[in-house]
This record gives sequence, C-alpha cells and structure tokens, in this order.
Amino acid sequence: MPLSTVLARVCLLGLMFPPLALALPPVDPEVAAAEAKRAERQRMIGDKLLGDVQQDMALLVIPTANLDAQAGRNFNDPAVRDAYARQSSVLMHWEHTTEKGFFGITAGPGKHKFSKTDLGPIFQTARGELAYQVIPVWPGEYRLTRITYQLPRTDLPTLDPYLEVLDMKREMAFATVSERVDFDFTTISPWPRYDKDTDDGLGQGCTVVMRLGGGCDEAARALRWQRDAARAVDAGAAEAVEVPGMDVDLSFAPIASITLKKGDVVLTDGFVLPDGQPVMDKDMCGYAEKQRTCGLESLLVRRLPVSIQEFRQAPSAASFDMPKLEAALQGLEYRAPTMLAKPANKATPNVIRAERR
Repeated sequence: MPLSTVLARVCLLGLMFPPLALALPPVDPEVAAAEAKRAERQRMIGDKLLGDVQQDMALLVIPTANLDAQAGRNFNDPAVRDAYARQSSVLMHWEHTTEKGFFGITAGPGKHKFSKTDLGPIFQTARGELAYQVIPVWPGEYRLTRITYQLPRTDLPTLDPYLEVLDMKREMAFATVSERVDFDFTTISPWPRYDKDTDDGLGQGCTVVMRLGGGCDEAARALRWQRDAARAVDAGAAEAVEVPGMDVDLSFAPIASITLKKGDVVLTDGFVLPDGQPVMDKDMCGYAEKQRTCGLESLLVRRLPVSIQEFRQAPSAASFDMPKLEAALQGLEYRAPTMLAKPANKATPNVIRAERR
C-alpha cells in the first residue's frame, strides 16, 4: 500500500472524530441513525487502516490503565469527577530518537491530539486492570521521556521570579505547568429526569469517546453526565461555574526504549503514573523560556508487564467486527522494552524512579 494511501486513510479517520466530540444530540431516531452510520464508517476505515498499515508502518500493542475496572463512579461527587479527570487525561509520550519533535508514540487514556506523525491509539480492548491500545507507529527507536495530564480544581504554584530554573532543568526531572479554565456544575434543585437516556444517538463505550473497541464505558458515562448537567443548567436546576486547573507536562531522562521496524506487530509493556505522583517541590518553581516550571521531589512510574497469553484473554478485534485487524494481530510477538531507568527499590521492581533529564 503506497505511503500516500496510508496518509489519506489517516486523515480521513481523523476528520471523522471532531463532530462526535461536539455532538450531544437529543433523543431523535434520525440523529441516532446518522450517528450509527458514521460509527460504522469509522469502524470500516479504522479496520482497514490497522489491517493494512504493516506495509509502511509497525503495529504496536501497549497496555494502559483500564478505567472501567473501577466501574460505576458517582460523578455527582466533585471529588470523584476531579480524580477521574486526572486519571483519564494521562498520556505517555515516546519520542523518536532521530526525528525528535516530529515522530512520536502517545499512549494512555487521555484525549490524543490526532496527527499523521503520531496517530495514537485507534483501537483498544480491555480485561481486568489493563486496556490494550493498538497504535500504528512509524519505524524507528522511541524513548519514553514525557508524561502529560490535567489537574482540575488546582491553582498554579507560587513562582519565584529570581529562581534560575535553567540550572534546575539540567539537574533533575521537572514539570512545566500552565493554567487552564474548566467548567463544573453545582446543583440548585433536583435535575430533570429524561426517558431513554442511553438512546441518545451517541452509542455506547468507545463509540461515544471516539475510539474503536472496548474499555470506554466510564468515559461514556462521564460524557453523558456532562450532557445531563448542561440540560440541568438549561432547566435552571444547575449552574455552570469556572474552576481553575493546571495542565502538567513532566519531562525526565528516558525511562525505556523500544525499536520498531516496518511490518512489525509487537506487544510491549506499558507504563502508568501512580496516584500521588509526581510530588512537586513548590519551593522550586519559576520561569524557564517564559514557561512556568517546577522541580520534582519524586517521580515514580509503574511498569505494566504483559504477555501474549494475557492479551489473548481480552475480547478480540474480531468480536468488535474488525476482521482485518484480527488477521494482523495473529502475527503478534512480545518484545520487552529496554529499561533505561532503575526500580525505586528491589522490593518493587516494576516501580521505576524517573531521574535527571
């Protein structure tokens, strides 16, 4: 398959994503039918892309946290919403060693910024604590060097304008933080109840959150809660309020690397950011290149070991009506990442301490 064909399919798949992100339609048979047709078209394009991509790229399967493993969150609780917003925004960034700033691998539950040079996860399947993401990857060596996530309802740290942050950057892992404004909702009176709330034309699970496969039910519930909150505002039963927040970008020395060649179909270990990590040094925050930057007291990352046998126990691509991807995954092989950082201690070999940049 010519490279131009790969890029055309990538762009077409990307163009199908934004409308769904903005569409919160009422219950309407015509809308539901249109969304079902769009979802089917997305499935067919995604299956063909993932099934044929080996002719120019590699296919990487990498695990992340399965947020559905903690099902039934009470999104009426602001603390639960905040915790879920943080968990569901985490992305692991692998940088190409020779095409830095261009090619990359982005994995995790967070919303991926669609790019033809970093396609991100297109399909995922979940079992237990893990969600396995399938990502088309351009050939080359990649190293895990950044983690991004959001912290809702959090004020920016106090900055010391005289701190020499550039020296700090050379000495340790660090966090770049920027302000964000989110909207949350407060209840004034009981919210209106609606019939057939799940029959809203959005579909279920990954269909709602623009990813093919499974493991997206909690994300769909969170989106529907926001839709119901917006309805409650319209009915005068809730009020939308601005809340402060932070975008956090962690930068550190490479933790792990993996090399992929054209035609590879590889399963490798993933990494997640544990709750409570990182710990920022609030006395070491200042400006660097006009960016707000803080040192870190600690940054621990947890490795997620996997095996072919465990992956095969998750729902197959075929069960999601993706036969071309299913055929491609028959050639899946396990390849451990090369670890470039040491465990925090011998008792926890899969807890890795990120070190100096």
